[in-house]
Amino acid sequence: MKILTLLIAVISCQIYSLQAQTSVNPWQITLGANAVEFYEKNGTQFQTGNDGLQFDDKVNYSKYLSYLEISRYLSKGITFHIGGSLNQVGRITSNLSENPDLYYSIDGSFSLSSTAFLNTGNLNPTIILGVGHTNINELSHMTANMGVGLTYMFDQSFGLTLKAKRKVFSPDVTKLFDKSVTDGDYVNQFLFGFSYAFGNGDSDRDGVKDDVDACVNTPGIPELNGCPDDDGDGVRNNEDNCPDVPGLPALAGCPDLDGDSVADKDDSCPEVAGLPALDGCPDADADGVADKNDNCPEEFGPVENNGCPWSDRDGDGVFDKDDNCPDVAGTATNAGCPEYPIEGLEELSVQFESDSFEIDAAFEEQLAEAFRIIDANSDSTIIIEGHADSTGNDQINIPLSELRASQVLDYLIKAGINPERLSIVGYGSSQPLGDNSTSEGRAQNRRVDFTVE
Repeated sequence: MKILTLLIAVISCQIYSLQAQTSVNPWQITLGANAVEFYEKNGTQFQTGNDGLQFDDKVNYSKYLSYLEISRYLSKGITFHIGGSLNQVGRITSNLSENPDLYYSIDGSFSLSSTAFLNTGNLNPTIILGVGHTNINELSHMTANMGVGLTYMFDQSFGLTLKAKRKVFSPDVTKLFDKSVTDGDYVNQFLFGFSYAFGNGDSDRDGVKDDVDACVNTPGIPELNGCPDDDGDGVRNNEDNCPDVPGLPALAGCPDLDGDSVADKDDSCPEVAGLPALDGCPDADADGVADKNDNCPEEFGPVENNGCPWSDRDGDGVFDKDDNCPDVAGTATNAGCPEYPIEGLEELSVQFESDSFEIDAAFEEQLAEAFRIIDANSDSTIIIEGHADSTGNDQINIPLSELRASQVLDYLIKAGINPERLSIVGYGSSQPLGDNSTSEGRAQNRRVDFTVE
């Protein structure tokens, strides 16, 4: 099997995104088998060894586990290897019963991985240079070794390793690299086995092992599981919202000058303690409007009115903004206006029988309505006006009209109206509504009316 054949076979494997031997697992053990193939230096088909023996040019495969190598990753893709291999090689001889010769070698080498320059996933090609000691037929030889290798990692620990080396050997180590020497020989050795990487290193060399290092490729401190903390506030840089300024862990590494639990970078009032809900600003009257935006910072008021209370000029409990009658006390159910408008009072009239000042039961509903209107409009004062028809003279009609007004006054006071809001006047027959020449007109004129002052 030639080197090119081995490389093509392995490269055809699917490439995943795992890592080969690195500082994460710097130690690696490889156990497997090997094969050797002999060639003369000048390229003839047979090996004419330095010891005068001839070997078959066939590939000699070992039948058992015959290859062991221990590797240590150093840095920047460079790995040191030391390993040994056993095999049996067939000598050209006429005696078919002659046993094969024992071949064994011990090699030390350095390899350079392509992962030092580019990410090749779980496929790790290498170039190998080293020296070794080879023994064939109990004769020792120093060798200069060069070759290529390929490791395919199934995960971070287990992989398949293939190597192809060409070893140039000579009985005289001084002639090892002498081009004028023509009796040196080549041995092609093919190594294949399974590898196990271990040893958990420290990729960023911060003293924190990679298996517990939360920032494997960035030097940090042990207290933060290997992560850096540039501002020294105990919060990892990758979790610190203010990585250049010491702050509080509870605020993701940001400072809080006024101690209100709002980070200064988010605090609209960083020098005065405030409320998180108001971006760190205070609210003296607790109305939900920050003092800096509150037109009445000492008086509770809604946000819609910039922190000031709504006005209520008539004191009826309905804010002026909602009061259709802001200067007259009313009710909330009537949008701040009285349930009984004062204007309705002037439409009421209580009539009396001729020469009488007694209230007729037929007009009690008129009086009840008058009471409701007067009571609902508590700011108003009312004049109760008594009238008479033209029957009789003023000496009779004026006192009679006053008595009629007094009767209505007594009714309203008994019903609960403050007497200070009421006054009476008697006009006699001087302000008729109807025609005194008819009975219907005279009935209209015998009345009590109401006037609002």
